[in-house]
Amino acid sequence: MSNRDRILGLALTLMNEEGAEAANTTRIASALGISPGNLYYHFRNREEIVRVLFDALEVEFRAVLVEDVGPPIPPARFAAFYLRSFGLAWRYRFFFGGLLGLLRRDEELAARYRALQDWALAELERIAGQLVKDGSMSRPRGREGLRSVALNTWLIWMNWIRFLQISGKDVIQPADMAAGASQLFDVLAPYLDPAFEKSARRALARNQPR
Repeated sequence: MSNRDRILGLALTLMNEEGAEAANTTRIASALGISPGNLYYHFRNREEIVRVLFDALEVEFRAVLVEDVGPPIPPARFAAFYLRSFGLAWRYRFFFGGLLGLLRRDEELAARYRALQDWALAELERIAGQLVKDGSMSRPRGREGLRSVALNTWLIWMNWIRFLQISGKDVIQPADMAAGASQLFDVLAPYLDPAFEKSARRALARNQPR
């Protein structure tokens, strides 16, 4: 493994465990047993490290929304989609937990995040629309009903880590993220076909981490 990859791997681990604020370049270099100069050869600062980690997060997230939810959407795939998306949030939990501070410190990252958010809301609206076409979900009321479902989905997914932190959860586990997927099902339940919901919840319970 190259020094660059070692830096990224350990940076992700430290930021997840200690937060992005605590895991600065000096801390990362010390934990790796390399000089700060060696780290700066690959990355100018912590913000650049975070941007590269966001690259990986974005690639994985786009894959989840496009590859995992092709039409038609059966219940098991629908459940797997939410589990995988919350699993992704757990693997990059430093980003979700420290989102506002990270975006305030880095205008480039903030612009990229907003672009991803716009794209994700459109994709989530598309997924909701596909469920309606499949007969698995009733159309929400109002002209912006599908958009509202997409926005609620995004808000729960993006803020679940911070909710856990504020609730006093010192160490977040994959099982805590599965609870977030269940929460999303509760929000969608009024719109889902009962048989579809029952089958999807069984798949969710069967496959969620313990």
